Amino acid sequence: MNNAIWALFYDISSDDEDEYLDWFHSQHIPEKLRREGYLWAAHYQVVDPGHEFRPVLDRLHYSDDDALSSGAGYIALFGGETTRTFYDPSPDQLKLRQDPLTRYMIGLRIKPLSIIYCEEWRVSGPQSKASELSGTTAPIIQIGRFEVSHSELDLGAWYAQERMPAVEQISGCIGARKLLASSGPPKHSVLYEFDSTEAREKNFPGLENTPWTRRIHERIIHSKDSPLVGSRIWPRVC
Repeated sequence: MNNAIWALFYDISSDDEDEYLDWFHSQHIPEKLRREGYLWAAHYQVVDPGHEFRPVLDRLHYSDDDALSSGAGYIALFGGETTRTFYDPSPDQLKLRQDPLTRYMIGLRIKPLSIIYCEEWRVSGPQSKASELSGTTAPIIQIGRFEVSHSELDLGAWYAQERMPAVEQISGCIGARKLLASSGPPKHSVLYEFDSTEAREKNFPGLENTPWTRRIHERIIHSKDSPLVGSRIWPRVC
């Protein structure tokens, strides 16, 4: 099974980046992957969404709640069999077991946000075989975090009937996952996966200009730093 994701959003000072990344990639990720139920990991550096996506971002509504936002420099993802994987032990319990080096390194994170997600369902894109071969999430991801101000039934129907079927056809798309937060707000999240920055920039914005999409954009409230686009730095893209 592969039904849960533990996502970490944060920044790191440029003065600490080299030291932190070396530790995170060579020590911390391998240690986590030795734990029961952990299936894969991926680490991303956030990149600028690009000017071609700006009109879409300008249409979105954002929450004023700073507690929902995070540092926007890095995204770490850990895949688990179920959300139970990340609750036994829980993140709070893991903190009590940290050795001094781990405590120091994690203390370097700026404005960290930790969310455990349950995967509701997913779709596969034309490049889905690339994900199966890599064993982890795609070279390029886009992840949004949001609440719904009106009908969640309309949101679910839009994803099931319009958005995800369109995503399945995008050239360069590996797939997409609809996620629900098991720990903390915002409740909803969507993870889109692409094989390259060029594929996302060229093909994804074209899905935004439909009447149903515009209606949904009026009814969802994103975190201040949502959506984020990340380029995978571990495991390195071949």
